Amino acid sequence: MKALFIGSTRGTACSLYYFTSLVRLGVDVVPFDPDYFTPRSGLEKILFRLRRGPTQDRVEEVSQKLISLCRRNHFDFAFVMAENFFGVETIEAIRTLVRNPPLFLYHSHDNNFSAGICKPANFDETLKAHDFVFTTKSQNVERYKKIGQSRGFYVPSAFEPMVHHPVRDVDSRLLGKVVDVSFIGTYDCSRDPIFEKLGWEHLHIWGDFWRKSPHFGKHANRISPEAVFYFEFADIISHSRINLGLLREEAEDRHTQRTFEIPACGGFQVAPRNEEIASYFKDGEEIALFGSVEEMCDKVRFFLKNESVRQKIAKAGFERCLNGHHTYMDRVSQMLEIAGLKISQSTRSHASAEKVPEKVPVVF
Repeated sequence: MKALFIGSTRGTACSLYYFTSLVRLGVDVVPFDPDYFTPRSGLEKILFRLRRGPTQDRVEEVSQKLISLCRRNHFDFAFVMAENFFGVETIEAIRTLVRNPPLFLYHSHDNNFSAGICKPANFDETLKAHDFVFTTKSQNVERYKKIGQSRGFYVPSAFEPMVHHPVRDVDSRLLGKVVDVSFIGTYDCSRDPIFEKLGWEHLHIWGDFWRKSPHFGKHANRISPEAVFYFEFADIISHSRINLGLLREEAEDRHTQRTFEIPACGGFQVAPRNEEIASYFKDGEEIALFGSVEEMCDKVRFFLKNESVRQKIAKAGFERCLNGHHTYMDRVSQMLEIAGLKISQSTRSHASAEKVPEKVPVVF
């Protein structure tokens, strides 16, 4: 089976997990990064900002390259990873000019109906043009139906076992430091009052754009204003007594990647209570959920004082991740199955045999 992967495969891109999952499942994958947003000149950089999107020339250039690629190669399917400017015109051109055009599968971690998402004016038409549309936002399935896309499916976020796993003390780069309460995530003003209420005595934050926070000046020693990835992410989670799995109001999050990544790293997670998260992890047994900021603060104080209970829940959450089919490979397999694309059993068995960590090390 041969696939065209349309999306970024750069080191820090979440889409890389989907690409590598396809490869490990035995699919012959050709990567194509549209790279719509890297400016080639100062003028183009200004135009990108003014338009909140790539220039039409750039979109057309990428379109012609993709059409040519599909005419020269046979692909069973194209996996389009959140490339919103890969438009309906290109899809229709490929279907017209290619003898056996691929199925088009679109997937996004973002809420495509959020005002903050960069997309073209006719994006609804593009979503309708795809053969299958997948989303980590369960509420968007119904929205897809309303714009005429009847084959929209909810597929949750995931974790990558080769990246998200417990980090032993001897391998840690934190030099013996253990964080009481950590949060890893991009700054959002809706989070300011949460941390104001929680207090900064035990808290440390990692993430982009936190210099914008009114708390940054006073608590700069407790905010590391850069994104963290891969080993550094797993290291912080593994060496934090409590990890906050907060959600973003703007994105209408009901869960995020962190929902699975935190327990996969052996971390103890405190997160908002909702039906979606509670369907994956048992409250009080595999995760600690809260219904208000006050309840969150109470649980943070309680679990900081009760190490044995905290470690028991963290271990159960870790085991749930390993045994619950929550890896990126599991998600990609689910998407291909929905689309009627069969992976051979021998390839699937070989992929499932890959090694993952078997137990949580003692990190506290």
